[in-house]
Amino acid sequence: MRHDKLLYNGIENALISTGAKVLIIDNITFLRDGTERAKDALPLMKELTRLKQQYRLSILVLAHTPKRRPGRPLTANDLQGSKMLINFADGAFAIGQSSMIPQLRYLKQIKQRSTQELYGEGNVCLCRIERDKSMLRFDVIGFAPEQEHLKTNTNLERQLLFYRFQGYSQRQMAAEASISVATVNRLLKRLGAE
Repeated sequence: MRHDKLLYNGIENALISTGAKVLIIDNITFLRDGTERAKDALPLMKELTRLKQQYRLSILVLAHTPKRRPGRPLTANDLQGSKMLINFADGAFAIGQSSMIPQLRYLKQIKQRSTQELYGEGNVCLCRIERDKSMLRFDVIGFAPEQEHLKTNTNLERQLLFYRFQGYSQRQMAAEASISVATVNRLLKRLGAE
């Protein structure tokens, strides 16, 4: 507990001495061990919320996701550590890697408290990583459904996703792929695209 007090005081003193209005924490796991458990994450998130309100800050907290299946859409449940972390956030987004074009990344809103969702699963923001001298940056190159950039297992699944995003009905997909409507339904459910 004493270590936590020193950390919180250090952050607060730095904010006061610099007059900063933006706080970026690049990687929350370095601030505190055990953020995967709610009882450990709660004091840290309460302190960040207090600092945000007292000093009228914008805070960006970076966290990693554990190894995950590349065919699943990104969700709030993928955040490494306790879901308590995201419960305290006003907004959250995730960065995924395209399996269709590995050089691309996509940004997806996974939580928004006081704004509308613009970049959810049906409209992720596609970016290319560019180097500008010694700095890396994301260049936005377009928008697409997240499902198009997730790893799918078979050509049939890719074909069904193509049909789905072209607006085909399940009956039309079944006819085009020469399979039953029940099979189309089952595969789309598994892909999260029903």
